Amino acid sequence: MEYKVLEKQDVELMKYFVDDENTKYDEDFLGAFLQEKNAYAYIAKEDGMVVGFAYGYVLVKPDGRRDFYLHAIDIMEGYQKHGYGTELMKYIHTHSKNIGCAKLFLITNKSNVSACRCYENAGGTSKATDDIVYVFRE
Repeated sequence: MEYKVLEKQDVELMKYFVDDENTKYDEDFLGAFLQEKNAYAYIAKEDGMVVGFAYGYVLVKPDGRRDFYLHAIDIMEGYQKHGYGTELMKYIHTHSKNIGCAKLFLITNKSNVSACRCYENAGGTSKATDDIVYVFRE
């Protein structure tokens, strides 16, 4: 299994990747995403096929410090529960440190037991018991 930053030459492979929400990724939109200054995408690739995908953003704080917010990580069905998500998380964490981020953070639900296990196996911790996420829509 290869873990890497998604590059332009890999974008075409994403048309075969299906996440839990059955999202299909368009090459033009992915290409534009990769052009965003603080946006990063990552893949887990086996035998020329993308089986894992994640993306997130570097958030620059007013004092100049940088944190990495991981918005999503998905491993295709059939490849889950084999440690690929954990290894992809470790890769992303290392990459975030290499690009100057002080920490990596993400949001999930405690009820998402497999995701929590993945994040904990990759070295993540959560001490919060009262966090609430508010969403504002149009």
